[in-house]
Amino acid sequence: MILENLTLSQLPVTLKRVLLAMLITLTVGVSLGLSLVFFTTSAHPEGISRHYQGDQPVDELEIPEKYPMPVKELLITTHNHILTFTFIFGILGILIQFVSRLTPSMKQSLGLEPFLSILLTFGSMWGIRFIHSGFVWLMLASSMVMYLSFYLMVVLLVMDLTGETDLKERAG
Repeated sequence: MILENLTLSQLPVTLKRVLLAMLITLTVGVSLGLSLVFFTTSAHPEGISRHYQGDQPVDELEIPEKYPMPVKELLITTHNHILTFTFIFGILGILIQFVSRLTPSMKQSLGLEPFLSILLTFGSMWGIRFIHSGFVWLMLASSMVMYLSFYLMVVLLVMDLTGETDLKERAG
């Protein structure tokens, strides 16, 4: 196949620049979204559980500060995030197949893993809301893997696009 030996470093400079601009903009957007998570939940298990389950009133006269997330809002959030992250990781997963420094198994793992993390992360929101707050640990673990995958993929792609293909040569 003609694409089998193609690497990102072989692309025309103009295409590399467009891809770099896309990666930078995408990284800013994903990082802002991650900042919003830290802002709304303190990235703490109790804060995350509270975000989905609401406050547990001590008595029936107490008005909770935070109500449980409504099903409609859960549906919108889940829908938007699963679709958006699928496209983000779909594009990154395709591009990562052309990174010269990775073995075929590494390319496959890095290209496919985020899709599992997407389903676990956004599925666990429903588990937190309706089953048990313990699903917060699944959300934390899967989202950590998802975001680490994102940043690792971006770094590897930027390195290939900017010509940083062999770090051993530069060090030696």
